[in-house]
Amino acid sequence: MKIAIIGMGPAGTGVVSTLRRHDSDAEITMFSAENVPPYSPPALGDYLITGNKEGLFRHEDDFFKTYNVKQRPGEKIVQVMPEEKQLKTQNNEIFDFDHLVIASGSSLYAPVKGADKKGIYNFKTLDGADQIKRISQEDKTAVVLGGGFIGVEIALCLAKIGIKPTLLNRRGWIMPRLLDVETAGYVEKDLRAQGVEVLLNTEGKEFVGNESVDGLLTSNGKTLTADIYIAATGVKPNIDFIKDTDIEYDQGIVVDEKLRTRYPYIYACGDVAQTIDLLSGKRKIHGLYPVAMDHAQTAACNILGMEREYERPININSLKELGFKIIVVGNQKAEEVFEYKTENILRKIYITADKIVGFVLLGDISNAGIYLSLLKKKTNVAKFKHRLLSKGFSPGFLPGMVGVN
Repeated sequence: MKIAIIGMGPAGTGVVSTLRRHDSDAEITMFSAENVPPYSPPALGDYLITGNKEGLFRHEDDFFKTYNVKQRPGEKIVQVMPEEKQLKTQNNEIFDFDHLVIASGSSLYAPVKGADKKGIYNFKTLDGADQIKRISQEDKTAVVLGGGFIGVEIALCLAKIGIKPTLLNRRGWIMPRLLDVETAGYVEKDLRAQGVEVLLNTEGKEFVGNESVDGLLTSNGKTLTADIYIAATGVKPNIDFIKDTDIEYDQGIVVDEKLRTRYPYIYACGDVAQTIDLLSGKRKIHGLYPVAMDHAQTAACNILGMEREYERPININSLKELGFKIIVVGNQKAEEVFEYKTENILRKIYITADKIVGFVLLGDISNAGIYLSLLKKKTNVAKFKHRLLSKGFSPGFLPGMVGVN
């Protein structure tokens, strides 16, 4: 059995480790557009700040030898031929497969004129992070376009290594898809305290310059100049190689409950897979490490005939670069909102039809596991919803709730 895997990130390597636990004979070949060993993109922030690669390369140096995998780093796939069960590389080489796993990850993008100019850095790749590290940090400046989760994380990382970042967001508050105005205010205050200049209600209109970027023209008519430019207004899956096929895709590749495409021998995992969200019931991309791991195990098991369905995910986000702990889970629109707040603490639980649909814990993340369990189990909390944020709350004191953790 020949198994081809596009991508050497967490999802791709997770597929390999699961396959090898149950099958030592399958021929596995991994392809990656990047000419580097397998690494974890979520750890790029820590690497930029500390220079420590231990958390970045989570697998042993001899990963390919240990798991008996053929490696093709720097070998970009440009076409998938589903009917023929073949792949074509950038060098026009053809590879046959019996099963294919698409785990090619995602890239930052910005629908802004000039975003393809030289001098705009990609923080989603190891090469991009290394390019930033090579720049002398003393008195350097950066413009980060995009005030969502990734843009905020990038700005914080840059500030921690001595670069002075300016963060642009077109909305009136940062991280608008994750946070309400009040919660965003706490985060914005910390950003400014760490040296990040925040420009709200400001759009990037065009990266100006000839071949290389010289500045960013904004919606207020000003041109911002810096040593580093990063476009982080959005993320898109790396799936160009399937767009001339009849594999269904929307935001990402559409898959069934076993992560199969319309071809039962082609799977999609991680940042490229559009799966059903636990809360909304709609198909979404969940670019989260735990989701990638669940996808990896699910796809591998189904390839081996060990039937398994993926766990429907929910959005869980945290930013450890902030000056306080924060966890944001699920939806922030609900019939009822219960909250507790002080100058440095904000705790909110969102409830619809007597079920938790989301929560925000900022400064104090106690009971996060309890709330998450109640949310995932869709537990009716009517009898104790007013006590959820009470000091000392524990489900162990509630009838029928012992064992929730």
